[in-house]
Amino acid sequence: MVKNIIFDFGGVIYNIDHLKTKEAFLKLGIKNFDELYGHAVQTQLFEDFEIGKISPFVFRNTIREHLPENTSDKKIDQAWNALLVGFVKERLELLEKVGKHYCTFLLSNTNQIHYQQYMRELKMQNRFRNFLAAFDKLYFSHQVGMRKPDKRIFNFLIQDNSIKAEETVFIDDYDINISAANSVGLRGLWLKPGQDLFDIFTQDGCLID
Repeated sequence: MVKNIIFDFGGVIYNIDHLKTKEAFLKLGIKNFDELYGHAVQTQLFEDFEIGKISPFVFRNTIREHLPENTSDKKIDQAWNALLVGFVKERLELLEKVGKHYCTFLLSNTNQIHYQQYMRELKMQNRFRNFLAAFDKLYFSHQVGMRKPDKRIFNFLIQDNSIKAEETVFIDDYDINISAANSVGLRGLWLKPGQDLFDIFTQDGCLID
């Protein structure tokens, strides 16, 4: 019996488009950005940023080494945030319904700059409180010092909430994260390209068998 659901954020709840950030940095002057960052491949810089090992200050200055030296923090942030497409109102409403049937958690690989941006969006849309209330607890990689697909982050969430892995579904759009979740006993559910949360939940917020 499923009692708990862990949601990924980007690509599951929140729309993202990595190509937009690549294009934005190309315009700023980085010609090899696809070798530095992508949904499947990241250099150590981005991984360190996602586990909070380096600050936004260090991140920006390292990126600036590949750009004209007078490139402002604002322009770097705008390019970095270009991949953040936005929330879908109906998904947020669905999450509130899901929370009535299951214990729900958010588990996101992210960083301080992106985190601040989509939290601002929630506040501007007057959905900040409802979003937080839709989950029993939220876990962001840059705050806990671990990121998917590291098995430790899954075990940390399980132990932190005293839940059973076999009673817990983990939803993610990245198959390597699903494999890692399965390896610790979670029931991974891969949201494949073209699929949406509406394909796996009823209108009332129950998982479709």
